[in-house]
Amino acid sequence: MPKFWRLGHFRAAGATLALAWLIIVVAFAYAATSVQPDYKSIGAAVFALGIAAACFLYAWREPGP
Repeated sequence: MPKFWRLGHFRAAGATLALAWLIIVVAFAYAATSVQPDYKSIGAAVFALGIAAACFLYAWREPGP
């Protein structure tokens, strides 16, 4: 737990947001495999994946201490 606090509040928030977006993308993937997807849902999943990737990159853009 002490290493988590050394990451900084912004990086921890970025990682938390990235995890939330990853959950959304997994939900889109599950929905895409369980029903017949349309172009809007695929586009929304791709857009959400891009946001999640940006959050991951923001969370780990600087090396740790």
